[in-house]
Amino acid sequence: MRAARTPYQTIARLQPGLSPEAAQARLDALVASLRKQYPADYPAQGAWTIRLIPLAETLVGNARQSLILLFGAVDLVLLISCVNVANLLLARASARGREMAVRQAMGAARTRLMRQLLTESLLLFVLGGIAGFAVLFSFRKLLLRFIPESLPHLNDISISWGVLAFAIVVSVAAGTIFGLAPAWLTSRLDLTTTLRQEGRGSNGSPKRSRLRHALVIGELALSLMLMVAVGLLLRSFWDLFKVQLGFNPTRVMAIESSLPNPNNPATDIYRTATQESVFLREALRRIRTLPGVEEAAVSDRQAIPLGHGQNDRRLVPLVREGQEGQNSQPPLLDTSIVSPDYFHVLGMTLVRGRLFVDQDLESTPLVAVINQAAARTYWPGKDGMGEDPVGKRVRMLGRLGRARPDPTTIVGVIADARTESLADASIPQMYLDIYQRPAKFLAFYLRGQVDPATISEQVRTQIQAVDPELPVFHPETLNDVLSSSLSVRRFSMEMVALFAATALLLAALGIYGTISFLVHEQSREIAIRLALGAQRRNILTMVLRQGLALAAAGAGVGLVGAFIVSHLMAGLLFGVSPYDLSTFAGVTAVLTAVAIAASYVPALRAMRLDPITTLHSE
Repeated sequence: MRAARTPYQTIARLQPGLSPEAAQARLDALVASLRKQYPADYPAQGAWTIRLIPLAETLVGNARQSLILLFGAVDLVLLISCVNVANLLLARASARGREMAVRQAMGAARTRLMRQLLTESLLLFVLGGIAGFAVLFSFRKLLLRFIPESLPHLNDISISWGVLAFAIVVSVAAGTIFGLAPAWLTSRLDLTTTLRQEGRGSNGSPKRSRLRHALVIGELALSLMLMVAVGLLLRSFWDLFKVQLGFNPTRVMAIESSLPNPNNPATDIYRTATQESVFLREALRRIRTLPGVEEAAVSDRQAIPLGHGQNDRRLVPLVREGQEGQNSQPPLLDTSIVSPDYFHVLGMTLVRGRLFVDQDLESTPLVAVINQAAARTYWPGKDGMGEDPVGKRVRMLGRLGRARPDPTTIVGVIADARTESLADASIPQMYLDIYQRPAKFLAFYLRGQVDPATISEQVRTQIQAVDPELPVFHPETLNDVLSSSLSVRRFSMEMVALFAATALLLAALGIYGTISFLVHEQSREIAIRLALGAQRRNILTMVLRQGLALAAAGAGVGLVGAFIVSHLMAGLLFGVSPYDLSTFAGVTAVLTAVAIAASYVPALRAMRLDPITTLHSE
């Protein structure tokens, strides 16, 4: 387990048999006891607490929901494939009905026939599983290129004997489950009826016909569920991609560096903000002279827009001046330390007051800039417009909830920007002046027409010309950071879209095979209708009506399942309701159109039957 980062992190292992919930309850009781025994050291307004976070959750992060969605999509495609194969086996078993009846009439036991049919289906599934594993092994390097680097444990993805064993086990289980019904129905034939009707264009066993229809309906329902998920993800990704960021990442590059530990006597030249500002101003002056660089700024690493995870945020409680003694827990603000040019380099909009200036130094009163969300949180007002926070003073609370002695004055309010999360622009944020509060983990920003391949080395040269001991690393454009923040969502959308397209293709093949088989079984009936004067367009309509009935039933069942799936994936959506009517209607229309198209080819074949030839062959 790991403690939440407000402000320390600790890794601990729970006692055997102790659940995380029970451990959290014990810690909550400990915090309450400390607050009661030492109210001066642990005031309630300090928001001091201990929160346990499973280490697995920290490592997997926001990718958990996406991985669960992908796993569900894989399961649905596997299920659709198995249903499709089961349908084909059932059709094949119907075609072999006379053979099975003759074998039974000659003394073959039903269990023997079941074992034979089950063995055939098992062989088919196992060979299919091995073939799929071989394709995966051959294209593994190509497939890994499509996986985003931000996906957790990317380096642990491999193909081993365990994967092969899993594929074989799944294949055997699928072959057994989905081969059992066709084998059982085929072995339960009525010998007299089968021998009399087989070869005369009968419709076959009613049980087999109902089962075939049920399987096709299941295929269509599962396909619709996947397609709805893809439709919602597509709309969500598009809305997220087109959202107003509140900052301009175009032509901006970030390069990181870090200052040494000030507690080390050998590197104590960066102990105070004044000492640190000497280096920062000189480094920025040199960077601005580089070819193509128009503007430059510096901040701590926390201020890189979308450049850190949820667990890397610096959350600080604030209290308004005059409210230090109240026993209420103040909201937490995201805090970043930036230079005065940071806002202009990133294109952030000033709403009220002013931004930082060069005269804001360590020796002058502390100042801060907040965003509109922070202003609404601390100064909501009564008229809904909010109280003007410019000029108001706040105190930052220490790690035990004690207010620091020096107050901070709010000098400006900027527009909300999606710097912490693309999905949320209303996260309260506060910016502090880097020339008043030192920062050790730095990010230098460059705006201009620069070559990302060469500029990092030029920046390294300029920074190390000021201090040769400082590292310079991790150059990246803000557009790349933005793309990386979307990578997991994009990967999920692309993979689920691929699975949905596969499912739709399988469903189309399933309904095509079913209608084709029905046309084959009804060929005698169709020939008689044509011989008696039926119009060929009526035959076309009759066959299409059968396909449309299957599509309607599958859509009805699928919509119920789609509502459940969309509810479960609500956390992955942005800007679109899980029950978006247009998405559900559009997907249903597409599935219906595909089902009609798949039925049209066998319907044309039925319409073009030659009654004389067909009846003569019967």
